[in-house]
Amino acid sequence: MAEAWVNHGFRVEIVDCRDSHYFPPKDVRFAVDICLNLERWAPSLPKDCLKILHATGAHWLTQNIAELARLEALKFRRGTLLAPRRQAPSSYGIEVADCGIVLGNQFTESTFRYANKPITRIPISSAFTFDFHDTKNWEKCRNQFIWFGSYGMIHKGLDLVLETFAKHPSLQLTICGRPEKEADFFSCYQKELCELPNIRMAGWIDPASREFDEIRKTHGFAVYPSCSEGGGGALIHAMHAGLVPIATAESSVDLGKFGIEIKEGTCEAVEESVLKAASCPADELADRARRTWGHVRNVHTLPAFQSNYSSWVSRLVGQDPV
Repeated sequence: MAEAWVNHGFRVEIVDCRDSHYFPPKDVRFAVDICLNLERWAPSLPKDCLKILHATGAHWLTQNIAELARLEALKFRRGTLLAPRRQAPSSYGIEVADCGIVLGNQFTESTFRYANKPITRIPISSAFTFDFHDTKNWEKCRNQFIWFGSYGMIHKGLDLVLETFAKHPSLQLTICGRPEKEADFFSCYQKELCELPNIRMAGWIDPASREFDEIRKTHGFAVYPSCSEGGGGALIHAMHAGLVPIATAESSVDLGKFGIEIKEGTCEAVEESVLKAASCPADELADRARRTWGHVRNVHTLPAFQSNYSSWVSRLVGQDPV
């Protein structure tokens, strides 16, 4: 991103988004922020400075309500209340901004549309790319699923996935993450996480590792019923590994005709989509996997992001790169 601005003749200052003391210089022409600073900077910015919100997630209110709704559903379903872990601070960045960027698809964009500001989608990139595995045993892969995500297990829908696989012991689930880091979640789902033979905790997995390479060779699907995303980076990584996505619309990842949509954030909807995936004939799974891989290789790479971002900057400043 910085290189794109430099290539157009600008000097770029990069600041930690958590720095509450920084103010842009008086001659700044473009101010780019990811969440909390635009409203603080706005009074001191020149009148001709274009204010840009670079949204790395969905709108904070959408995200917060979505996580709380999942927690409330769990409260009634399992009789326990867990702590929210993905609550975003409130901000008025989109109200202050002149325009915005989103990394996700129409879901993320729709959460900012109310502000009537120009929004440009620049698809999220991936830190990892892989060659496609033509030699996978697709018949065995039909029953092999992964959940791949970071913190906020309820937000990312791991609870719904665990309850689904607990009901279907013939289906295998590998969890690439650290649910034990969230003590209340781990206590609630200790049986599913530790006692069921068809559910394995692989821990925090580096996508560049040999262990992840083995996982992607033997698994067919990545299931990700998140309630709110700004681009679904974890799922994009799994798709680069040739895993077919099973995801909610709120995961903000295009599923095309290769993925399988989870129609809502409920156990029943996750179960329906997982069983649909497991019923795919081997040749259909291989075709879906190749189309998944081809899509992300075309849309979600660092060179694609660089090209899209540079083109957007060119249109913004009204000039070709120097």
